[in-house]
Amino acid sequence: MLKLRDYQEAALDMLREAFKAGHNSIVLYLATGGGKTEIAIAMLEACRVKGTRAAMLLDRIVLCDQTSQRLDKYKIDHGVLQSGHWRYRPSELIQVCSAQTIEKRGSFPGLSLLIIDEAHQSRAQTIEFIKNNPHVKVIGLTAAPFTKGMGATYTHVVSPITTKKLVDAGFLYRDWE
Repeated sequence: MLKLRDYQEAALDMLREAFKAGHNSIVLYLATGGGKTEIAIAMLEACRVKGTRAAMLLDRIVLCDQTSQRLDKYKIDHGVLQSGHWRYRPSELIQVCSAQTIEKRGSFPGLSLLIIDEAHQSRAQTIEFIKNNPHVKVIGLTAAPFTKGMGATYTHVVSPITTKKLVDAGFLYRDWE
């Protein structure tokens, strides 16, 4: 069962509040190792429970497999949209998607939430999809939100905890001392 830390629960609340305030494309800024994927999985599962379609878009095959394995760990049904993948199940409400496969298909029908991993490296086709589908809520995950051009795609940033607080709390290891 997925159990989030307090700051991860706070991130979910902050994301929901930003959506209620009218932001449809939001950056979730959290240090590497801070649990962005777990927060994303919680959002995906919330959509599944509501009966809406959600997807997580990843730029590398290994990340698709890792994310699928994490969903398996929490016993969350999902499909994987990636060329030749054994878990191709397009009818599942949650999809783990290869960016390249989605680009080749050109569309993603019926989607209510799109979560983009490594949003600071967004591909042109992904940015075009966001702009052409304002009804789809988008969360971009990143530990580097200062990349030039992100402000043209995302309208709000959520950052539930600083890196220093993660280190001080023992959630991240400090190896520079």
